[in-house]
Amino acid sequence: MSKIARILICFALYFIMTGCSVNPPPLEFAPDATTIEKAIALQINKKYGILSTHLGTQKPTIEIEKINIRKIEPSNKFNLPTYHLTGDYLVVTKNNKNKGKKIKNSFTLNLQRQNAGKTWRLLLPDTNSSSDKYFSYQIP
Repeated sequence: MSKIARILICFALYFIMTGCSVNPPPLEFAPDATTIEKAIALQINKKYGILSTHLGTQKPTIEIEKINIRKIEPSNKFNLPTYHLTGDYLVVTKNNKNKGKKIKNSFTLNLQRQNAGKTWRLLLPDTNSSSDKYFSYQIP
């Protein structure tokens, strides 16, 4: 085999290998503030809904305020761009008995952009499984 043929094969293998690598999605496509707020509200409503059912009480009304994102880590899960976000927020809870209570909470979210890029999904890890399984909820 000639030297030129070996060089061409090496270049071809290099381009094939680099083309197959999975790069994390760019931060420019990370979720906006409205999507993050809706995802936090969805996550809280899921938890409060289960708790309210067990206690036999009515779910309180919640408002999300002052979201502070500390870290965004882009990745690919299930061949779709996913963003792992951590930070904190202020939640105002209101129910029939009191006027409202402000609580500062931290959050960890996995938000996945769908194929068309028009919708987002909240990925919640399956705590009963030891593998990489998630429950997926569309963010309204």
